[in-house]
Amino acid sequence: MIHVRDVVRLRHIVAVLFEEGLGYYITKAKLQYHLPFHKQVLPVKPLNDTQRQAIALRKSFERLGPTFQKLGQLLSLRPDLVPVEYCAEFEKLQDHVPPFSFEDVKHIIEEDFQKPLRCIFPAFEQKPLASATIAQVHKAKLISGEIVAVKVQRPDIKDTIDADLDILFHLAEALEAHFPELRKYHPLAVVKEFALWTRKELDFELEGRNALRLQEELKENHQIIVPKIYTTHSSLRVLTMEYIEGIKMDNLAGLKRDKINSKKISLLYFTSILQQALLYGFFHADPHPANIYVTKQGKLVYFDFGIMGELPSSDRTKIIRFIRSIPERNADKSIDIIISLAQDTSQANIPAFKEETRPILREVYYNPVQKRSIGKALYQVMGIGAKYGIIFNANHVLMAKAVYQAEGLAMKLNPSFKVSEGLQEFSRQYLHQEYSPQKMLSRVKNILTSHQDFFIDFPEHIESILQKLEKPRAHEELDHVRIEYLQEELKHETRRQNIALIFAIIVTGSAFFWLVEGETTIMGIPVRLLLGILAGGIFIYAVFMHRENKQMEGEQWNKS
Repeated sequence: MIHVRDVVRLRHIVAVLFEEGLGYYITKAKLQYHLPFHKQVLPVKPLNDTQRQAIALRKSFERLGPTFQKLGQLLSLRPDLVPVEYCAEFEKLQDHVPPFSFEDVKHIIEEDFQKPLRCIFPAFEQKPLASATIAQVHKAKLISGEIVAVKVQRPDIKDTIDADLDILFHLAEALEAHFPELRKYHPLAVVKEFALWTRKELDFELEGRNALRLQEELKENHQIIVPKIYTTHSSLRVLTMEYIEGIKMDNLAGLKRDKINSKKISLLYFTSILQQALLYGFFHADPHPANIYVTKQGKLVYFDFGIMGELPSSDRTKIIRFIRSIPERNADKSIDIIISLAQDTSQANIPAFKEETRPILREVYYNPVQKRSIGKALYQVMGIGAKYGIIFNANHVLMAKAVYQAEGLAMKLNPSFKVSEGLQEFSRQYLHQEYSPQKMLSRVKNILTSHQDFFIDFPEHIESILQKLEKPRAHEELDHVRIEYLQEELKHETRRQNIALIFAIIVTGSAFFWLVEGETTIMGIPVRLLLGILAGGIFIYAVFMHRENKQMEGEQWNKS
């Protein structure tokens, strides 16, 4: 049993859950002994309706403070861990809380930098621009005259969250022990993951590094702004960044007032999420409207880099394969690609998983192309995974949620937004980056490097052949059979080199056309398919010639 240090806080949490109608679950989890006696003997009934359960939990989280509000916000992103009704209800949790005092702000800054506030920020507005569960933001000025936004962590928030995490682990252990049907969702693992994400959010130095990394990735996209981070004016509890004015991206009246083209913004936003996740593999994992602003020039500004997702190249390739599999209308193929992303399928019921997820994909297949929501489909399919023992990495679900969220917000900005147009624009960006001259040269270099032994040994083979022709050993009789063999060996080495080079070119070209299937055809046959067949034919021919040469080598030397 996990030890709880703050028993008074545990009693308060159990009491709030009881008061919001969750007494049946408190009793079943054997936690009623933390309640006053008169509440322990009250009759309790289960909330059989999932929506009522979700509302009761949301109200409880609102009363219990920052840790539980953050837990609800994280769970709103994870339909693989909680029912979709919970996700929808937890999205209503507001990240707006009363600000803490300026005296506390001043004390934290001066304690972290060991200097008076005026020596760091000659001008500092006492009233915060915004206040949230973890921190609040103030406008200030540096000695250099630059205007900045200063994010200051709430006093003692780390101690509060650490104490609450102790209790959450205790509650999760009780759920696993007394609710067998919940074990497949791994409540303890959920709390462990939440603790990891929350502690990352509390590290403002890490958030600063995240912003710098995203800024570097998006530097070629001049329509996206990631604020400059002032590392010399930042610490574990203070983050100083460039001050940028703008309006929230979902403020339609504000966009109209500033004459900003919402259609362009919707496309820019959607493709920027795909660009981050699938081109670079490092993405903003919580891109809701409060974290994205639009400048008067129509540029997007990202804020809040505490929760970021990462995808390795192999996973990004699989997700792109999933997107490309949609036009084929082969549900099992698409689902198999998604399953290949799972981090644990040891307890999986894959046939049942496929049975439930096929209708989701069929809905995508048979909707008009402009109404297809690929992000929603990916998000829903992954969300069902835990129910059948298929556990996905948090980064995969966060990516799917980010894309789904981007689709929804893009449609809100522009009701005529077509996901297909966003995917087409992303494909253009993908081709531009992945098949740039630098990338193509890099691929050819890799192919040549993988055959380096052959190319290094090739001159020696030629030199050896020439030496045998020009300076035969005294005891060797260079008859016409041996000369024919040496000639054949020379031809074979030349042929091998040519085949290797042609094969490298064909494979690279085939990979390019693989991405634009349907756009380039010859007599109705995609060029990438013709190139693939040609590459395969060359490979088979090379294997055949290699075997034939080996046979010829044995025969010739036997004759000699």
